[in-house]
Amino acid sequence: MNASRPSLSVVIPTYQRPDWIRRAVHSIAIQDPLPAEVIAIARDTDFPTHAAIADLQRESLPFPLRSELVSEPGFIPPVRLGLSVAASDIIAVMDDDAEAVAGWTDRLLRPYADNSVGAVGGRYINSSEDGPTPVPDVDRVAYVNRWGQFVGNLYCNPRFTDPVDVWFMIGGNMSFRREVARQLEFDMQLNRNVANGYEVDIGLQVRRMGWRIVFDPLLAVRHYSAPRQTAGLRTSSRDSIQWYAFNQTRVALRRLPAAQRSVAVAYQLAVGERRAPGLLPLAAWPLARKVGFELDMATAALKGRLLAMKSVFRVEASGR
Repeated sequence: MNASRPSLSVVIPTYQRPDWIRRAVHSIAIQDPLPAEVIAIARDTDFPTHAAIADLQRESLPFPLRSELVSEPGFIPPVRLGLSVAASDIIAVMDDDAEAVAGWTDRLLRPYADNSVGAVGGRYINSSEDGPTPVPDVDRVAYVNRWGQFVGNLYCNPRFTDPVDVWFMIGGNMSFRREVARQLEFDMQLNRNVANGYEVDIGLQVRRMGWRIVFDPLLAVRHYSAPRQTAGLRTSSRDSIQWYAFNQTRVALRRLPAAQRSVAVAYQLAVGERRAPGLLPLAAWPLARKVGFELDMATAALKGRLLAMKSVFRVEASGR
């Protein structure tokens, strides 16, 4: 590695995907520059994955492949552990069902030449074995709009090619300076279902610390959406919508500035989103259904938002 570049650790959380982890690790092995280490974080009971990692460790990989174990379920614990044990200047997180494109490590490290940059992320190219999945074109990604909604679009096709500052990153293609990663709070209240929005939570923390977050549209991983034990929003179940709405409201209440926080929660309760409606779509149900609001999910969404408000205000009232 060029002496002027910071060192890089790549963390890959993995669960019950022994075949997929092999492709992820091999995609990093052909990068230039190479990372100083790759760390696979597996569940302690996931023995097929342990065997797959052991097989990879016996290969002639061009970097050390470390293995770490977690016992807690959910998306957040392996990311939290990986960021805490990685030894390099920069720590990246990549999904186990992803494949880094050519130039991934190079583009990831470039923005860190600017000392004001605390985190760097890229996008997903959602793919199948037949090639990329068609997605919309967008002009902006990863921001909080005037209604306090978190707009990701990080799987979409950006119409721009230069890096831009953003508010947060996508969890399977994100990185941090080590000193930033060590200061993050991982809110375990968000660790339900697929922990939707936890990346927004930590991204907003990075910004509140005074660091910039840079999104590079050419910093991409091919994401293959392997089968998962928790289906999350892909199934649009009441459970997934409840915890999606809970996380959305809890992050807004805990991380947004006061004025924006009030607008965000009021909008979530009143309007919500098509997949997680608020009160107004229920009151105007014929029109709301016609424009795509999933009114069957409104009760679950409202329950999640009220639970989130209770979880935050209860702690504030207790003085903790």
